Amino acid sequence: MGHNGDAGKIDLREYVAEIAKELTERIEHQREVLDNFLTEQQRQGHPIDYCPLIDCHPKQRLRDGIGEAIAVLEETRSSFKSKRLEDLRRKLEALLLEEGAQ
Repeated sequence: MGHNGDAGKIDLREYVAEIAKELTERIEHQREVLDNFLTEQQRQGHPIDYCPLIDCHPKQRLRDGIGEAIAVLEETRSSFKSKRLEDLRRKLEALLLEEGAQ
């Protein structure tokens, strides 16, 4: 990197350019890592679903709906003493926990 006349100091523009270059290199490295992962998944016969890679809207709506169902089942627990409804609530809670772990 160049100097602006004072020893040990660099020009602010050069500094910003160097940071931008490093960020670009890091982003490219991450793209390569993800591309290799997806290639390997595809090679192993695993479908590549876009939604697990991001918090996509359809998955968020499903999580919200399951969460609402759990809340209703919890609220009505004392009104409807049903083992089946309790089991359903627990299964839905487990689904949300499993989804959050992915």
